[in-house]
Amino acid sequence: MDVAIRARSACCRRPRAVLGVALLMPWTPAWSALACLVIVGEYVAATAAAGTLGDPHFGDNLLVFIAASGLAIVTTAVRERWRRREFGRRWMLAAAHRDARAGAERYRSLVETAGSVIIVLSRDGRIIEFNREAVRVLGWPPGEAIGQDYLRLCVPASCRGAVGAGIARALGGEAVHGFEARMVTRSGGERVFVCNVSGLADGGVVLCGQDITERKRVEEALRASEARLRTVIADTPVVLFTLDHAGICTLSEGRGLARLGLKPGEVVGLHFSETLAAFVSDPERAEGYFTRALAGEPVTWIGSAGEMTFECRLTPVHDVDGRVSGVIGVAIDLTERERAENARLALERKLLEARRLESLGVLAGGVAHDFNNLLVNVLGNASLAASELPEDSPARPSLRRIEAAARRGSELTRQMLAYAGKEHVSLEPVDVNAAVEETMDLLQVSIPARVVMRHELDRDLPEVAGDPSQIRQVLMNLVINAAEAIGDAGGRITVRTAAVHLDEAELRQMHRGSEASPGRHVCLEVTDSGGGMDAATVGKIFDPFFSTKFAGRGLGLATVLGVVRGHRGGLAVQSEPGRRTTFRVFLPCVERVAAGMEPAPPAEPSTRTVLLVDDEEDVRAVTAHMLERLGCSVLVAADGPEGVELFRARAARSGSSGPMLA
Repeated sequence: MDVAIRARSACCRRPRAVLGVALLMPWTPAWSALACLVIVGEYVAATAAAGTLGDPHFGDNLLVFIAASGLAIVTTAVRERWRRREFGRRWMLAAAHRDARAGAERYRSLVETAGSVIIVLSRDGRIIEFNREAVRVLGWPPGEAIGQDYLRLCVPASCRGAVGAGIARALGGEAVHGFEARMVTRSGGERVFVCNVSGLADGGVVLCGQDITERKRVEEALRASEARLRTVIADTPVVLFTLDHAGICTLSEGRGLARLGLKPGEVVGLHFSETLAAFVSDPERAEGYFTRALAGEPVTWIGSAGEMTFECRLTPVHDVDGRVSGVIGVAIDLTERERAENARLALERKLLEARRLESLGVLAGGVAHDFNNLLVNVLGNASLAASELPEDSPARPSLRRIEAAARRGSELTRQMLAYAGKEHVSLEPVDVNAAVEETMDLLQVSIPARVVMRHELDRDLPEVAGDPSQIRQVLMNLVINAAEAIGDAGGRITVRTAAVHLDEAELRQMHRGSEASPGRHVCLEVTDSGGGMDAATVGKIFDPFFSTKFAGRGLGLATVLGVVRGHRGGLAVQSEPGRRTTFRVFLPCVERVAAGMEPAPPAEPSTRTVLLVDDEEDVRAVTAHMLERLGCSVLVAADGPEGVELFRARAARSGSSGPMLA
């Protein structure tokens, strides 16, 4: 009876226990099923022990136990699934929090370690983040910067408009990149930044600025240096140019471009062959030098472009691999230097020519003087001997031949003295036109019949200061020389006169023996239609005894030069092989004659007493003899001091002061 009562009581408690296990114990469904199985088994065992397995309520209770176990297992499974979901949700939330914290740390690390200034602004433009680089560059501590108006704190007034416009565009959703802005440091200085501004999801903006102050300073220094270099190049008489590896001009600068009629950069983009063909005198040779430079060989050469002479230096430029990447060229204008050098050489040649002419003049003058003394002796004695002979004497023809030969010798000495500049020049106003007309009449019979002479005279010609006989001698020598140049083939000789004004440039083109000075001159020009002369011959034609003719003595043109020099005139020659030759003689006008060069007044009539002074005994003897034949009383002295003593003694004896005896 007691066992049965306990079994029934257990049957009432078991379902509640099963549900309690399912609801209160945090088991998995498997453990919950095992617990329910233990409880049901305990119930069956207790019933069996009580011997009430056959009780009709046993089956009902067992079904209740089984139903309660199933409900407990299902409840445990549902609860376990919910618990798992909740755990997963919490786990994922925790992981998300960890990732967010890690991302924030990475963002903070990135912002703080970035080499750019990063400033985060709120919608109203206040600073909410200020990274470490911003602190370093701008000098504002975060505590002082955060919360401040960015434009007022960090941007100078001159840039606030542009920076504010960029921030406004970023707040409108547009990313702004690469604009330059200036920011003010805490110390009051300004630095330059390249800024990017982008909007943020919370409505603010992030400004990222790269400090380019030093770069700008370097760029400005580079621009200043480049400007100085360009100024130097622009003011230097050079042409600086560069070529790429294909020979295309990439730079052309320098003042020398103006000499070629070019502007800086005008030939940029052209191949060097096009430029050379347009400006250089010998483009084919120049192209060879450029080709060698592009092949890697430094080249220096001298060329010309019109009137410009230049020295061109080509230097190859190599890349990191050692290949030629281009050429740097400098063309230096040598025109002025060459002119100065030519002027120096011309002055040296003129000095050497003057010394040579002086030496030849001294030699010719000395020889002519001594030779003239001999001729005076020969001619005087021949004349004296002829005067002593009767008219029908057979010796008279021989004496006349001796006199003729002596006179021809005297003419030679006169020409030599004229070349040496030692012949007496009696200056007076001379009408060159009249001298030409007189001489032309005389020369008509002296030149070959097949040579035609004509003259073109300027009728308004001023007079010149000169010796009429010597001017006629110059014209005769030039015309005879022209006729000999034409020869038997026939031709034409033209004599012209004109009034000209000579300047320094024209004087430099004169023959080196000329002594003309700037001013008014009369030009006497003789032009022939002969075969002309080369430059070497022109340089020698005025040398004494130089002649291109077999029978010539070589003194005709030398005499012309001597006479022109004696008149302080100029002489120019223009001739080329196969073409005509033109001689131009320039004589100073009469107003250019100095007062000391006026013609000497006529000498007063001499007395019958003559003082003869000469260092040659033979000359003294023959001259004294001739004067005595003329009825003169002759006082003979061998030198100057002796002559002075004789003069004083004669004056003392006669009681005269001297001039009456002069």
